[in-house]
Amino acid sequence: MLLEKIQDLKKERSKVYSKRIEAILKTLEKCNTLADIGCDHGYVAVEAIKREVAKKAIAVDLHPNSLQKAIDLSKKEGVFEKIEFFVGNGFEPIEEPVCQAVIAGMGGDTILSILSSAKDRLKDTKLVLQPMKDTEILRRWLFENKFDINEEFVVNDKGRFYIVIKTQMSGKLEYSDMDIYIGRHIHTKSRESLEYILRKKEKLRKIAEMKKANEKDYSEEKRMLKMIEEVLGKW
Repeated sequence: MLLEKIQDLKKERSKVYSKRIEAILKTLEKCNTLADIGCDHGYVAVEAIKREVAKKAIAVDLHPNSLQKAIDLSKKEGVFEKIEFFVGNGFEPIEEPVCQAVIAGMGGDTILSILSSAKDRLKDTKLVLQPMKDTEILRRWLFENKFDINEEFVVNDKGRFYIVIKTQMSGKLEYSDMDIYIGRHIHTKSRESLEYILRKKEKLRKIAEMKKANEKDYSEEKRMLKMIEEVLGKW
């Protein structure tokens, strides 16, 4: 009976979530306080405590029902006492400084809106971002507002590609169109990065052909395709 309980405990401790969530968790650094913005089910906040990545977590979500799911999960996993829960928008409900924050599972434009509202509070906060779309818009905003992208990689989770970005406010910053439109993850030259770039190339090619057939301007797509060819030529 005791052996079964130990085995069950080991299974709980080694629980594995989706590749997307696991990638976010593995990107986190050990810290005192972690903010999970738009926490949804609370997987990141709960696992960060369980894996001893963070000593304390703050979970925030706009929707009370989602936050309740995070609360229920934290109680089930025995970490409720180490997490504070707030219904609210972005960093607004958080009064204390946080060492590290995760904003994942929403559009790039929504993420930059959250960051823009809290920009003055994030000078010493490490950020892990995972946009579901509009990644180029988010990258441009980050660079223009002096957030350097320290790490960036692609995760293929059940055929869908996700970009995970690790960033922090920096001083003098240099960046290129390649960094905005293709991303600095290309330097890792992983198989997932290559698959992502090839899929991006095919999508752009189809858009360019459609615009050309309808006598519309496709110069932007043409420019991006040229950048992709340049990257692939160095692969």
